[in-house]
Amino acid sequence: MDDIPGKITWNDCVTGSYRRLSVRLERSLGRVSPGQFVMVKIPDRDVFLRRPFSIYDSRGRTLTIVYRVVGKGTDALSAAARGTPLMVLGPLGRGFTPGKATTPIVVAGGIGYAGVRMLLKRLDHRATLFFGATGKDELRLAEDLGATRVLASTMDGSFGFAGDVVSLLGHHLDDYRDKKPEVFACGPSGMVRSLKALLEPGRIPCQVSVEERMACGMGLCFGCVVATADETNPYKRVCKEGPVFSLWDLSL
Repeated sequence: MDDIPGKITWNDCVTGSYRRLSVRLERSLGRVSPGQFVMVKIPDRDVFLRRPFSIYDSRGRTLTIVYRVVGKGTDALSAAARGTPLMVLGPLGRGFTPGKATTPIVVAGGIGYAGVRMLLKRLDHRATLFFGATGKDELRLAEDLGATRVLASTMDGSFGFAGDVVSLLGHHLDDYRDKKPEVFACGPSGMVRSLKALLEPGRIPCQVSVEERMACGMGLCFGCVVATADETNPYKRVCKEGPVFSLWDLSL
């Protein structure tokens, strides 16, 4: 797989430290599965390693990602102006594979919402989105996600359910018991562990996009492994065998 050169066409703030960036590529990424990601070469000579970003949208030669400024790499990316050249490697990894005869429930916490946007579009408004935010200002992130029904939680209690998004799901889970629910989630490791504890009694089918630091994005360096229940080969590469795994295959 080769790098695809492109130029930044949009790199603006959405809310707080969240930004949306669009790149006009020299050629299309091709077929993209919901949950796949790209590795971006940050346009700053002081940032050596590439950074992984979920594919928020891909249409023709236009790639859009949404990111949160949290460190040196994303800080440098946030300063890149329109017209700045950018190198993109992708699409990478294994995405979500929703079943056709299930009732989809999508759970997103924090920047995890960027990883489920294409999935929600693919589900064509069939899904309920459980969205977790720190405060009500972050809820504007969900405006373009395409869910027919959105249930929100805020950690500061400024809007919707006061608490974390998994607790919010717990208050509604009985509503789906007879509807063949299937859960899709993207968020931090703490959220994934809580989700597993919640869904364990009924072993509800669940696919999760795992967040891990990555160096190459192509499975060569084995720097992003996670432990699984596979006794023969327990350690899987998030960038290659993931980032989407069955929740019940992970050792958390």
